[in-house]
Amino acid sequence: MRTLFLLLLVCSITVGGYAQRTDVALTGGGYFAASNPLDLGVAWAIEGAAAHELVAVPMVSLSAELPIAGSFSSSIPSLSGTSIARSYTSLFITPGLRVRLAPSFPISPYISAGLGYGRFNRRFFDGTTSVDGTFAFDIGGGLDLQVLPLVSFRAEVRDFNSGGIGLQSLALGRQNNLFVTAGIALRF
Repeated sequence: MRTLFLLLLVCSITVGGYAQRTDVALTGGGYFAASNPLDLGVAWAIEGAAAHELVAVPMVSLSAELPIAGSFSSSIPSLSGTSIARSYTSLFITPGLRVRLAPSFPISPYISAGLGYGRFNRRFFDGTTSVDGTFAFDIGGGLDLQVLPLVSFRAEVRDFNSGGIGLQSLALGRQNNLFVTAGIALRF
């Protein structure tokens, strides 16, 4: 009986040491193509992210992160009567790192960066579609506000820099895709 008690105690301490090292979040908001010479308007966006803490010291933690963000249909204006496409959607998957300040405090800011893949699906006026994949990197930041012991409200801004939908900015042929979202994060 004593051996069983010691075994359970060791297991609970080990599990407790790993508790709350992982978080998952679901956020929604708006998508903006920021560095594009055309005004592509705003589209609805959704982002899911999972992160696992790698290293932590009292006021800073470093986590591996996997954000997956997508936008719904964005309209594309026509240029002097030339129809480029009717609309497009985007998807970004950019695994990377997140640095969180004051991870155990009720309000915790963070910054993140990653490298990965961007995909644009254009819908033309005749109903056909074209899909383009591209290298993408992201940089972003946000704030978690703890509302319950394992639940936080999250607000975030993330810039996915990528090749584009054929309408890239003149500088470097790249497009800044801003996602401004808010939602819920769960820690376990």
